[in-house]
Formats: sequence, structure tokens, C-alpha cells
Amino acid sequence: MGKKNRQLVIALAIYSAFTLLMGAANVLNYIGERDGTLETLEPVAGMLMGLLAFPVFCIGLPLWLARRWGLEFSFWPRGNRWVLGVAVIALYLMVSQQQSLAQLARLGIPPLDLLVHFVSSALFHVSYYPLFAVFLMPVIRRRFGLVASLVTTAALFALFHLAGFYYFPAGVTLRLQVLLFASFLVNLLLYLWTESIILVALVHTIGGSVGLAVNGTLFKQADEMLVVTAIIMAGLFAYMIVYELRHRGRPYRAGWWLQTQIEARAEE
Repeated sequence: MGKKNRQLVIALAIYSAFTLLMGAANVLNYIGERDGTLETLEPVAGMLMGLLAFPVFCIGLPLWLARRWGLEFSFWPRGNRWVLGVAVIALYLMVSQQQSLAQLARLGIPPLDLLVHFVSSALFHVSYYPLFAVFLMPVIRRRFGLVASLVTTAALFALFHLAGFYYFPAGVTLRLQVLLFASFLVNLLLYLWTESIILVALVHTIGGSVGLAVNGTLFKQADEMLVVTAIIMAGLFAYMIVYELRHRGRPYRAGWWLQTQIEARAEE
């Protein structure tokens, strides 16, 4: 088995492990609600997600292997495009979320509750990017090219939500599968243009948090899961910022994501 095929198998295995763990957490909550044992099983499901699925298979292993395998990624805009990148991301957020933001303002949710909700829901938005954008997309791109990597990564992102049938039942419908695919494909394209995981992940979090709130799902409990989420998010953002500061002098190849398969093969 060649190097590219071996990396692809490992990447898909990590994705599968993450999806199975999330599925197991959803099954536990479903059984707990059905049998009246939710008080016992919900903490177990929370530990599966907060101590294993997200920190290990969605963040830790993908970031470690991305560096080990020399995958191309960017946490913050390279060169001098960061101002333009921030402006474009902000414009995209306002245009895509204008109606939802107006609805949220009318709800009159207390600011502290909104802050807790934003932090809590970040686990289900920011954490995806190390796995999907930093790890899966470059590995698939090495093997099949840019277009195939964008389409496949967005499809894997949408399919993952089938495992979240308890937390996000709408995600198992065909309509939401299509919307998840299309929205994540747009986010990946925004990432490639802005060259910033941080900016796109923040937009994803804001959009997702607002969408949950206006549809009646508000995470406002200051519990153990909130603490775990805050630690994971703080650690991830700290890692991305420190990494960029430590490697800001590295050679920059403009348009790295447009590199063809032939050029990639020549470099190897």
C-alpha cells in the first residue's frame, strides 16, 4: 500500500472512530430517555464526547498527524490579506445570518445566557475543523485532487450528523443533509480563500449558535460539560495562535491549495 493510500485509510479510520463514538453517545441518551435512566446515562455520554471523541479523534490526532505528515493548512491568513479576510467573513456572516440575527434580537435572551450558549455550542462547531479541514481534506486532496477533496469532505461532514440523531434529529432528514453539505462546502471554500481556520470556525460557531437559539435550542446550563467545552476551546485556540506565532517565518507558497496532483507528485 502506497503512502497516500495508507494515509487515506488512517484518516478515514479516525473519522469513523469519531463518528462511532458520537453515535454511541446518542444511543446512550436515547436509551436513557426511553427507559427513564437518562440521569445515569447522560453523564456517560458526555464523557464519551468531552473526554474522548472531540479532544482525541476530532482535535488531537488530526492536528498531530497533520504536522507529522506535512499537510498544508493555515490557522490565520498568510501574507497581508488578514484585513480583507476579516471583512469578507464579517460580510458573509451578516448576509447569511441577517434574518436569524434579527430573530435572536427579538427574543430578548439575557446576555449571560447567550454567552453560555455560545461557549457550549462551540464544541459542536469549532472542533470539526481540525478533523475535516486540517486533516481529512488535505489527505483526500493528495490522493484525488482539490475538487474531489472539497466534495468528499463536505459529504463526510453531512453524513456524520446521522450519528447525532438524538442531539440533532433534524440532521437525519434529506433536506438538512443537503443544507449541511452545501453550507460546509461554502465554509471550506471560504477557508481556502481567507486561509484562516480561526475566522471560518468562528463564523460557523456564530451561525450555528444563532440558528439553534432561534429554533428553540438554548444551552444555558453552567454545568460540567460547559467547563470541559471551555477548556477544549481555549486549548484549541491557544494552540492555533501559538502555532502561527512560532511558524510565521516559514516559507509561504501563495495559492498552495491550487497545487495540482502532478505538482504534488513531483514534490514527493
